[in-house]
Amino acid sequence: MNERKIGILLSYLNIAIQALLGFIYVPLLLHYIGTSEYGLYQLIGSLIAYFGIMDFGLTAAVTRFFAKYRALKDYVAIENLLALALRGYIIATFIAVIIGIICYFNIDIFLSKSLSPYEIKESKDIFILLIFNIALTLSTLIFRAIINGYERFLFLKGLETIQLILQPILVILLLEKNPTAFSVALAQTILNSLLIISRGYYCFYRLRVKIKFHFWDWNLISEFRRLSSSIFLECIVDQIFWKSNQVILGIIRGTVSVAVYSISSLVYMNYMALSTAISGVYLPYVTSLIAHSEPKEKISLLFIEIGRWQYYLLSLVASGFIIFGMQFIEIWAGKSFHDAYWITLIIIIPFSIDLIQNIGLSILQALNQYTFRAAVYTFIGILNICLAIPLAIKFGGIGCAIATGTSMFLGNGLCMNWYYAKHVGIDIKSFWLQIWDITRVVIFCTIIGYGGNMLFESQSKWIFIMKIIIYMSFYIFCIYRGAMNTKEREKVKMFFTH
Repeated sequence: MNERKIGILLSYLNIAIQALLGFIYVPLLLHYIGTSEYGLYQLIGSLIAYFGIMDFGLTAAVTRFFAKYRALKDYVAIENLLALALRGYIIATFIAVIIGIICYFNIDIFLSKSLSPYEIKESKDIFILLIFNIALTLSTLIFRAIINGYERFLFLKGLETIQLILQPILVILLLEKNPTAFSVALAQTILNSLLIISRGYYCFYRLRVKIKFHFWDWNLISEFRRLSSSIFLECIVDQIFWKSNQVILGIIRGTVSVAVYSISSLVYMNYMALSTAISGVYLPYVTSLIAHSEPKEKISLLFIEIGRWQYYLLSLVASGFIIFGMQFIEIWAGKSFHDAYWITLIIIIPFSIDLIQNIGLSILQALNQYTFRAAVYTFIGILNICLAIPLAIKFGGIGCAIATGTSMFLGNGLCMNWYYAKHVGIDIKSFWLQIWDITRVVIFCTIIGYGGNMLFESQSKWIFIMKIIIYMSFYIFCIYRGAMNTKEREKVKMFFTH
């Protein structure tokens, strides 16, 4: 089994662990620190998330060019690339710290109307700790890019598995001593520091990576700047989609609304991870195909093939959430979080369009054609904010979700599909015809599952789990018999017989 397959399997394992731990972890956090403290932590985390994008697209660009030079066996270019990129990471870290310090001294101005004096003081303590965490992360992101470029997914994803397991344990230990949101941030910082040291050791002592400046490659710098700036713009918009709504709610409605929205956020971010588990490991491979001038038909077939597999999985989760989501939210977080069900559905349905086409991101990066996507996302990011503010005032978290869902449909559902077909050469018409054939089976499964759940209503958690298992089995059977093509069935058989 090659590293790419291992990376995909470990990614799914991490998603399963994250979902399982989240089911236990979030109620424990709510128990230890309460809804208000949890909302405060999520609010500051949303603010800090903006600093996480301040690698300015460097990591994706490094991975792309690293994979290209590695495919061409140009090791001098690799050393030079890493030296130039390291300078960029140092500048990015400096900018992030300066902006962070400015924000730190102005937190009370922005949040004074919705937070108490004690909450503002604690928010500043959390903020300064997380700024340190971000600075440490940004300055060492080159290690992640190197390991990704080498396709050493066993180590990269294995570390993520360790982080997922250790983080809640460390958090709970600290909460026993000091049950506050600050303890949660402290645990994350400690663990993150240990993981960064591990990545650095692996790069220098196992991969024997050399970072050496040879010359100013202005052609590389120009291409690098074009790709990284486009990715950076998209990252800004991603933060607008996934974090700005919580900031807006924090300012307009307070920490309780943020807590409800955050529960929904945990669900749809796990939903997103199901898609990126596959596409996230394909950038080096796609870059290699393009570096060797493979025909676009081969890339188009890869787009459709991976999109189908992603749709099978995402449709299972989306249809299952439609059927069981309300009861799941009640069991997991409590009856006061009902709105999280509707927020999640409003977001994940249009979001699915982008997720089943996630391999397209790797293709655009490999082709260095990210500019159009960045432009479209900038527009819909602005649209999201313009819609979210008035809708949040009137409808709260559900209003924010409507703004995000509408914006994503316009950007991912319409504009990007036109671009893939017109300028990338992907057979989008065939893609959607095949997706529709699968959708008919999904709709059938959802109707039957919803009816069965209503017919056998029960408050028992064990019966609830059994109903989910029965639905999953029914769904898998229907998809295998009614939606998969011959090649896909053969792959399933090979997976279970080898």
